[in-house]
Amino acid sequence: MKRHILNVLLALCLCLTACGTSANNDSSSQSESKVSDSGPITCAMEDESPAIRNAPAYDVADAKKYIDSMPEIRELIDTIELSPTGITAFGEKTPSEEALDNLYQEVQSLSEGNHKVSLMMVDLRSKSGVAYNFLQPMCTQSTIKAIYVGSVLDDNPDALNENGAYMRETIEFSANTPYHNLREIYGTDPLSKWCREVGVDEGFAEQPYPRAYTVKDMFKMWTKLYCFLNSDNIPGNFGSYYADSSCSAAKKQLGGRFPVQTKAGWESGLDGRLNYDPDAKIPDKYIDGDPTNDECAINDTGIVYSDHGPYIFVIYTDHPFCVLQDYVTENPLYELTERLYEVQCSLT
Repeated sequence: MKRHILNVLLALCLCLTACGTSANNDSSSQSESKVSDSGPITCAMEDESPAIRNAPAYDVADAKKYIDSMPEIRELIDTIELSPTGITAFGEKTPSEEALDNLYQEVQSLSEGNHKVSLMMVDLRSKSGVAYNFLQPMCTQSTIKAIYVGSVLDDNPDALNENGAYMRETIEFSANTPYHNLREIYGTDPLSKWCREVGVDEGFAEQPYPRAYTVKDMFKMWTKLYCFLNSDNIPGNFGSYYADSSCSAAKKQLGGRFPVQTKAGWESGLDGRLNYDPDAKIPDKYIDGDPTNDECAINDTGIVYSDHGPYIFVIYTDHPFCVLQDYVTENPLYELTERLYEVQCSLT
């Protein structure tokens, strides 16, 4: 009976979209969106992944130690060069040949059929990492939502009390309408400021879903988000919104072992070969796709607070992916996120 009531309530909710490109910009009034950031925002948010709920808390004091090193890390990734033969390893330590080979093999597997794959990962303790095809412009899809919301709160901590529901649904379920509402309310100035601070072209802030930026650009934005999520200025329980974001391969693959803060982005486009993550647990009102978009993608971005310390990663692909209940193929990035963790473990 309880489940039936919940389903009825869900059916009455405003229909939103959750793919990674532009969608309806239907707006609710700002007054309607003013909610507390504590407790369930909607009935759809009562479920939480047991793996995430049971994951150990990360060492916040340890995480704070790396905030001051972010400018150095951004300078480091500006100096690396593309490898003509495969994965680029850089920094103070070198991954094992086995870990690099396993990563490369997984990248090659995902590249079959002329698919594009780009990635970057940096271990914050050793200031070392790996990258592949990191200068390839690709569509961010909904990964930008993580950065946008963080920049807004960094600029205006009261925004969480004003529009906490929009922010939570934007990050946890990748809902498009709340995201577009937030952009209408708060504009692009906060994100433009972050772009200037990390050295990313401000055009990144002007587009709801930037289509011509690289994993290096997004990685730089995540260095800024890392600093905010681990600062003393983060309001309420905002950081927890990133702990169970929908369709994140890193969350699914690693989240039961380590704390994670991630944001995925996806789009099925017009390809017709749709994948579905059966464990996504996205309410029905969020699973409508955008039939006009042809920028296929399944992307994943974020922070893993592993047993070897925190690392930041960004993965972009052009594999078509969507959340449609008629399909049962799982997220293709699970193995790639595992390989990145193995690279971090092997750094010597």
